[in-house]
Amino acid sequence: MNAAQGRGKKRPHGARKGAHAASAAADAAAAPGDPATSEPVTPEPEVERAPLPLLVADPDEEFSGREIRRLTARVTASRADAGPGELLGNIAYVVVSIAISIGFVIGAANVLRETIFVEPAGGRDAVLTAATIQALGSVALLALMTGMAVRLGPLGTGSAGVRWWVPMPVDRRGLLTPSYWRGVAVALVVGAGGFAVVALASGADPGVAGRSAALGAAAGLLLVGLAGLIQPRTPVAARVARVSDVVLAAVPVAGVVLVAAGWSDLRELTIPAWVIGALGLGALALVVVWWRRLEVLGAQVLRAQSAVADQAGGAILSLDTRELGRALSRAGSTRGGRVRRPSRFALVRGPVSALVAADLTLLRRSPSALAQLVGLTALVIVAQQVPAFTGGFGLFVLLVVAGFRAAQLGAEGARTAEMVPVLDAMIPLSARDARLARTVAPSLTALVALVVGTVPLVLTTREPLWFALVAVVAVGMGAAAIRSAYRKPPNWSGPLMATPAGALPTGAASMFAQGPDAAVLGAIPLGICLLVGTPTPALIAFQGIAVWIALAVASHVRATGAKPLLG
Repeated sequence: MNAAQGRGKKRPHGARKGAHAASAAADAAAAPGDPATSEPVTPEPEVERAPLPLLVADPDEEFSGREIRRLTARVTASRADAGPGELLGNIAYVVVSIAISIGFVIGAANVLRETIFVEPAGGRDAVLTAATIQALGSVALLALMTGMAVRLGPLGTGSAGVRWWVPMPVDRRGLLTPSYWRGVAVALVVGAGGFAVVALASGADPGVAGRSAALGAAAGLLLVGLAGLIQPRTPVAARVARVSDVVLAAVPVAGVVLVAAGWSDLRELTIPAWVIGALGLGALALVVVWWRRLEVLGAQVLRAQSAVADQAGGAILSLDTRELGRALSRAGSTRGGRVRRPSRFALVRGPVSALVAADLTLLRRSPSALAQLVGLTALVIVAQQVPAFTGGFGLFVLLVVAGFRAAQLGAEGARTAEMVPVLDAMIPLSARDARLARTVAPSLTALVALVVGTVPLVLTTREPLWFALVAVVAVGMGAAAIRSAYRKPPNWSGPLMATPAGALPTGAASMFAQGPDAAVLGAIPLGICLLVGTPTPALIAFQGIAVWIALAVASHVRATGAKPLLG
């Protein structure tokens, strides 16, 4: 029993170690005559170790960029359950979509032609001829294509390509080949189709439209080549983006100058065939040079392009124009910058004036927004030279669209505050008062566009009350812009609706309409005055009531779980 208890006891710490030490001491004290311990120990000679061999990859076993892309495509296809039937269905879907798009574009061009070329009253000659409109529209399209190409690429690999392909030790040209050919194809299609639509909308015959399509294809190829060559140089790309915005805004200004100088009666716009051929050859040479310089495109540029493209694609998918504007602004702002002088803000006396001064400073530091404001104002003036927009419903649509867009240019501070709510939380104002304070800047931008744009209307009718009416309408446009800036994003966790463009949230349409609805409803008295032909004090008073309602809707902040006001 004692033996059993002894086996159950723990051995003292170090007992086994002490036994081993005693055994080693006994071996050391062994007799000197023991042959096992009397022989001297000879140390082993040190062997010189050769350096490790250098691992060199076999050139025949290295992957190229093209092979990496093909391997990725095979892996993706092996994990997809797409059979021959589904492949044929996708091809048929693409063909039908292209056919529907072509029909829609041709129909839109016919509607524009019928709208623009209405016979002037009294048998007078048209102020803007078809050739003048075609020339101005073509220049505007070129400027728009240049700005979009510089901001969105034109080369990129997507988020997955930036994470997995770009860090690989493979040639950059093999990875970017599909993006390169996609950019070339888009430039050709957009250039040719855009110039053809402008020509058809201007009343040109099919022969002139075909020649314009060839010119547009050559110009588009030239522009995408230039955009590809300057893509690695971010400061140059930033300047090109700003110049394209200024040129786009200068097109209606040029129209006003042509009308004022009496040079807007261009009868024919013909480009010689040799000019189109020379432009095409120059564009091909530039595209070849671009192809040879694909290796100089760095990973940082590709990463920035991927982020902008993903953000813009998500905004288009969810029909969120606010997020699309943020993506394009981000593309322009990340392409370089300059140090600005600090503002003094000497007139700031409280939180309200601080918000107003901050919004106006943000507008002042945005050359693109200022250029667009000037262009919108000139567009309102030059569009009234077209008989369809001299009065009535056409002029009402023109003033509402231009006023709302001008108000959006001044609402950048509100859009930023919606994305970063801490900006409004830092100001000692309630949420309602903060939104009312942010209405000042968009109201001022809308006021500039509407007051200056209605000068031809005042000169025609000799009624200065139009200025008072549009001044009140400008406040409503500012409220509509604030409502649009603070609207909630679509709820993707709710039920989705199947559309030809993909699955969309059920509330995406209502989210897209928030802002324009207040602009239209708040301008109904203006529409009545335009239909009647003259403003009256009573209608101006009703316009003030409509603007007050728009301000109440725009400054309304709903509690969590409450139903929104007007959508």
